[in-house]
Amino acid sequence: MKLLFLGLGCFLLIYVLYLVTVIFNKKKIKKFFDTTQAKYFIYRYKLDTSKLNAKAFANSIALANSSFISLTLVATELTKNYYLKILIGFVTLIPLMLISYSILGNIYKKKEGKKNV
Repeated sequence: MKLLFLGLGCFLLIYVLYLVTVIFNKKKIKKFFDTTQAKYFIYRYKLDTSKLNAKAFANSIALANSSFISLTLVATELTKNYYLKILIGFVTLIPLMLISYSILGNIYKKKEGKKNV
């Protein structure tokens, strides 16, 4: 139960910080497509930025980032050895990041063909 609250708390903290610092900030949301995460999605999945809604795109990336960071935190808290925590962190973070980014990129690529996202 302790790990569940830790994961949910971490998820909410990261997501709220991302909302406040990026999504609700008008200056940063205008330049969102110049960030490295947005550029990765644009070049990797050949997305058209004129069809993308910057707030919705940033919100979906924030949800993905918050979820895999909180899942990695919960996975690392299962052991007490610091070297094992680092190993578990890398082993869980990298596949979660690759899987969630590929799912998110494919969703936006499919939505792009239908209408403005």
